[in-house]
Amino acid sequence: MNRQIIESRFRLDPQLRFSRPELVALAALWEEKRAGRPLPDRADFTPFVLRPYLPRVLIYDVVREETVRRFRIRVYGTLISQYSGRDSTGKFVDEVMNEAAYADFNRGLSWATDERQPLRAAGNYYFVDRSFLEFESITLPLTTGGAEVGQLLNITYYADEA
Repeated sequence: MNRQIIESRFRLDPQLRFSRPELVALAALWEEKRAGRPLPDRADFTPFVLRPYLPRVLIYDVVREETVRRFRIRVYGTLISQYSGRDSTGKFVDEVMNEAAYADFNRGLSWATDERQPLRAAGNYYFVDRSFLEFESITLPLTTGGAEVGQLLNITYYADEA
């Protein structure tokens, strides 16, 4: 089943006031991997390093087009796929949700890209086939061999997980 997010309500929290200890640990890991550099590199976050989080990983490529910046989904974890009812690997974020939901996603992804800092987001997704789904996530900006943010690593936890 393909569950389209029809609305979302995010609270963006640059102060990183996490409820989940796993997200606190990820923020500390990002800082550790930075190792005195402005940003850590994607190569610092190998599958071995991300092993405990792999099912919930989203990696976005930051794609700079002539007049606009877009975010393409490079990795779409199996748990994310299970909750959304689809695999959006290779698609742009603006292609897989309606305009209102995309505005929230774009605001958070753009903030992390522009500010070059981790960002906590928490809130609700509203789907066509279920009332809502509460979540908490971290978005971590990464370079890809250069100085600019080339990718964003996102790890999401859902309130109804067993």
